[in-house]
Amino acid sequence: MPEMNTICPLNELPGDATNSEALAWVGRMRRLLDRWETLPGYESRSMTPERKQQARAELDEVERSVWRNINTAPC
Repeated sequence: MPEMNTICPLNELPGDATNSEALAWVGRMRRLLDRWETLPGYESRSMTPERKQQARAELDEVERSVWRNINTAPC
């Protein structure tokens, strides 16, 4: 069985999301990772500590990208 993408079980950020929507999405995804083991059916989804770490790193990068976008946007 091929290995799943880390973010695969998480909801994808819509391509047309605003900066505030993107930051809210990142927050929701972080909370989802924090409570992964309490979700129904989590046993059927592979989320090793390494994958959690990778997902957090990807979320950090999305957040940094949004903040760069906010800081470079014309006023």
